[in-house]
Amino acid sequence: MSASPHELPSAPSEPAPPVPLANADAPVNAPGPIAVDNFSDDTNSEFDDELSDLTSLSSSVLQFEYENGRRYCSNRSRCRWWMLLGGELYNAPIKSSPQNILDLGTGTGIWAIEIAEKFPSAHVIGNDISPIQPRWVAPNVEFIVEDIEAEWEYEQNHFDFIHARCLAGCIADWHGYIRRIYDHVKPGGYFESHESAVWAWSDDGSLKQNSALMEWQQAINVAGNKSGRELNIYHKLKDWMIAAGFENVSLSVFVLPFSPWPRDPHLKALGKYQAVQLQQAIDSYSLRLHTQVLGWSPDVAKIHNAMVKQELRDKRLHAYVQTVAVYGRKPLRF
Repeated sequence: MSASPHELPSAPSEPAPPVPLANADAPVNAPGPIAVDNFSDDTNSEFDDELSDLTSLSSSVLQFEYENGRRYCSNRSRCRWWMLLGGELYNAPIKSSPQNILDLGTGTGIWAIEIAEKFPSAHVIGNDISPIQPRWVAPNVEFIVEDIEAEWEYEQNHFDFIHARCLAGCIADWHGYIRRIYDHVKPGGYFESHESAVWAWSDDGSLKQNSALMEWQQAINVAGNKSGRELNIYHKLKDWMIAAGFENVSLSVFVLPFSPWPRDPHLKALGKYQAVQLQQAIDSYSLRLHTQVLGWSPDVAKIHNAMVKQELRDKRLHAYVQTVAVYGRKPLRF
């Protein structure tokens, strides 16, 4: 039976995933309350000016850069993470030059390409279930099409550094997945994971409980749990890594505004990129979950998603997401 927008699943028993501040200091990029930009009037016209470049920005993050007849992924598509990490590719305190690096779920391969450029003597492998990576890359980069949940054929204790980003909803057995990573990292090597909450908060109550956005995130969390692939795992990564045996596990928390509503220039810039990402991610995250798991009709799902996207363009919505970077070191003796 297809649902209507007024017949959405009830909220999960946990009304919102725990905010991971219990395991860390205040967010790195927002140590205090986030000041809201004081737009000059009650309309959305000035806010629309802030968002007026979203079309060009959206197209630019999909562009490739060409140099000397070769095609390279544009670094704009990873700009949000680059900004969050202060221009770095990782947080782990890697002191020597790693020789074997694995990028799990590499996607377009941008991170793998850039880490290979940073460490030209390293052999970098990026794997993904979809062959969407560029074909022309540096000789120290290798892309492999494989399912990271299947058995690994890599040697154990082989990689100096294993990196993963945005795999929430892709992994069914997180404990087994992290244990497998532990087995394949060299003693003294690092594993680092970057994940975001699939949830929104607002400190001023502007995100209403009966809003389309709140209904949307409640629905996909129900669907994720039903499908056996939990979406909100970001706040569990640190404990899971410790349980697997990693030591010196460090968790850094960041705030990512949903649009350019903050007054702070850095957070405003992050909000612009996040606004682009969300307009595309709403459908990609939820259409399959809504229709195949929750039984919504495609029309209902698309209409509801359009309502969510419209809310996200409202300057009165001061919503944000929390994202984390977690790394740990495999002990020299294990």
